[in-house]
Amino acid sequence: MIGKYAYIILALIYTSFFALGVSDGAFGVAWPRVRYYMGLPLEQAGIAIVIHSFFYALASSRLGRVSHFIKLEKIALMGMAAIIVGIAGYSLSPNFTVFALMVVPVGIGSGMVDSSLNSYAVKFFSSRQINWLHCFWGLGATVSPMLMTHMILSSGWRTGYASIAAIHGLVAVVVAVSLFKGLWKKMEKIRAACEQPALKKQYLTKKRHKFMTIAVCFLYGGIEYSTGFWVTSVLLESRGLGLEAARMYPAVYYASIMAGRMAFGFLANRFSDSAIIRLGFLLSFAGLAIMIFTGNILGMALTGLGFAPIFPCFIHVTSGRFDSKILTKLVGYEIAALGAGTAILSSLVGQVLAHVSLEALFPIVTIMVALAFLSNEALERAVRK
Repeated sequence: MIGKYAYIILALIYTSFFALGVSDGAFGVAWPRVRYYMGLPLEQAGIAIVIHSFFYALASSRLGRVSHFIKLEKIALMGMAAIIVGIAGYSLSPNFTVFALMVVPVGIGSGMVDSSLNSYAVKFFSSRQINWLHCFWGLGATVSPMLMTHMILSSGWRTGYASIAAIHGLVAVVVAVSLFKGLWKKMEKIRAACEQPALKKQYLTKKRHKFMTIAVCFLYGGIEYSTGFWVTSVLLESRGLGLEAARMYPAVYYASIMAGRMAFGFLANRFSDSAIIRLGFLLSFAGLAIMIFTGNILGMALTGLGFAPIFPCFIHVTSGRFDSKILTKLVGYEIAALGAGTAILSSLVGQVLAHVSLEALFPIVTIMVALAFLSNEALERAVRK
């Protein structure tokens, strides 16, 4: 019975993350057609990205407070409803003002779904499942550009967004049915009945440890996004690669992240989260060194493979470092920090590349990876003490 309910809930969470990846990955493909239709400059996409990141971070950071009154699974369903409204709004937007307004519910909904389901997974599932659920987000983000491209070529970007709204709608209906049937409550009751009394343990309680935990997620958001977003510009404009060759680098990078999360999921229950995080950092250092000195595409594969387990395992190890009473709140802040780091740090990196040198990308990312690594090691030492 335990396995039955666990597998059903896991399937719902995986599907929800897949849908989240589909909506996240579509914007870059749709934007050229959207801006052409609305007569917008290329850089106006930044307004939509900032709005999304702000409301994503805001919704995620409020998880701890809202979860005192509403169950995590219900927060996720409410977030799905907000995403459906926003994405359906994209497909009907007559101008950029309306389009930008629709970004607000998408950002809020994405933050609610991401933070609530991550928090639920940390409480009820192992590091293996958390790696795999982030793998499903990557799968959705990989499928999304192909889906949107097909829709644009066949019937237009509006139909593409309508299709994505329909995917979210289908997932939301299934989740709503599972709530109506009480599956989430049954799983919680069975799990609680089977849990052994926990040994008394000293958790991290100092503010600086919480700040460091949030800082690692902030750094990781900037690290992962900056690497994937700016690498094509570096290869085209600084290293002289052709467009077809340059496009392979981000494709290999994101494929390695997705495949890595699947692979590390098999290792997660055999090795500690801390050991896998260290291995991830070491692989990413090796990949970044290759990109700095040779530029071989193997460097992008190693970098993506190294990044793959860092965030999922870091989210999971939080449950062993901090008391469960603050876990939901802290995970919400971690997800908010990830979104904020994605927007803020990638923008700052872009400014450095534009005003200093495109070749600064990989050294900057290496420095950020080193800071994240040292912060995680400091937290690990604090736990051992």
